[in-house]
Amino acid sequence: MTESHYDLLACGNDDPSGVEVALSILSENPAMIIARVGGDEGQRFRGVDLFDCLLSLRGALEERGLLLCCQGARRTVGPSGMTRQMSNGRLAYVLRLGVRASDDDLVDIFAPADCADVASIAEQKAEIRKIFRTSFG
Repeated sequence: MTESHYDLLACGNDDPSGVEVALSILSENPAMIIARVGGDEGQRFRGVDLFDCLLSLRGALEERGLLLCCQGARRTVGPSGMTRQMSNGRLAYVLRLGVRASDDDLVDIFAPADCADVASIAEQKAEIRKIFRTSFG
């Protein structure tokens, strides 16, 4: 089993300074993240891969009015099918309009990001659809 830890922030309207989120990432199949938000007890998020787990965690945080400040929550970051398969969902591309993504654009979805750069799941999906429709449609 491979385990790694990240200390991140989750920001929201009620607390712009952020709430600490401690993540333990387990990359075995099935993939699992254990998240401790503030002083809360750890909550488990399981999925087919780590990106799926991250989406579940982000959804739970969004219900609390929080956005997780990590690379995988940036407005223009999204995985390809191949990166999900090859990295168990841990790597994703930083996407740009009209530019084909390369290995130089890969980021660890759990690496910290500035809270100003992250978006809700719905906003992120809409932005990625816009990029693909404009660049490849």
